[in-house]
Amino acid sequence: MTLRPRRTGTAAAATIALTLLLSACGGGDGDGDAAAETVQIGYFPLVHTATAVEADEAGLFEDAGLDVELVATAGGAQAIPGLMAGDYDVTYANYTSAILAAQQGLPIVFVAGNDVGASDHGIFVAADSPIQEVADLDGATFAVNNLQNIGTVAIKAQLEDAGLDADAVSLVEMPYPDMQAALDRGDVDAIWQVEPFQASATAAGLRKVDDLFSGPVEGMPVAGWITTKQFAQENADAIDDIRTALADSAEQLDGDRERLVELVPTYTQVPAEVVEQVELPSWDAELDEEALQRTADLMLEYGIIDDSFDVASMMP
Repeated sequence: MTLRPRRTGTAAAATIALTLLLSACGGGDGDGDAAAETVQIGYFPLVHTATAVEADEAGLFEDAGLDVELVATAGGAQAIPGLMAGDYDVTYANYTSAILAAQQGLPIVFVAGNDVGASDHGIFVAADSPIQEVADLDGATFAVNNLQNIGTVAIKAQLEDAGLDADAVSLVEMPYPDMQAALDRGDVDAIWQVEPFQASATAAGLRKVDDLFSGPVEGMPVAGWITTKQFAQENADAIDDIRTALADSAEQLDGDRERLVELVPTYTQVPAEVVEQVELPSWDAELDEEALQRTADLMLEYGIIDDSFDVASMMP
């Protein structure tokens, strides 16, 4: 299947779509008998989303009787507005953004897990920085890609574990590709790098202080696959088949660097020589409700959501 990006709307259009679709996509009385002819699956082109690309390339979706079109997304904050606007039926998204959207009333449910926090996420500083451990970040500026994202939750939990206040660092929002230059200029004291940016940071001589997802957030669920309640209800069999195909793909790819070196450059701008150096993702297609609930509880503690939230409402 040829991978091709679909048009996504502007932020204003996405906001309008969210408002209009909030009621239209609310939980109906779908019986699961209706079936989408083609399922559009949105994926942000990362090493981590190789699970969806491999499921397509290896025929796992087809073997399940699915006609799937992969749709390259802008990622980040665009994934959920795009889902609600109907740009795709299922999409890859970080759990914090998904929980935040659901807590605010959007009818979003989980489909399958994908990646959990491991050594492919790091806290980096300049080579000559006095920061040697997380406790040394007190008073520092720290770059995350989104202030309401999983990285914010992880660094605050790490700070508390180190005996500091959760607000001991000043968070600065910027895209991953801009973080190295910002650190080099001295605009920030530390940055969060995820592969393949972590490999680039290491090659540039930056120093890794620690894994972002370690200590109290070791193995924390980072991102997975989500859909709307309406689509899940009307396409229950397809959702089950997607979940199975993604799980089989994750199992096949686990530790298979040779396959990733071959696959990742076909759908990202990451060259094979970089894939040979990256820390491989830790994939897990299972949804860990207990761990996801802890994420929601930490989001409440750190003010990302304004009320307690039961993630059971998002489970398949």
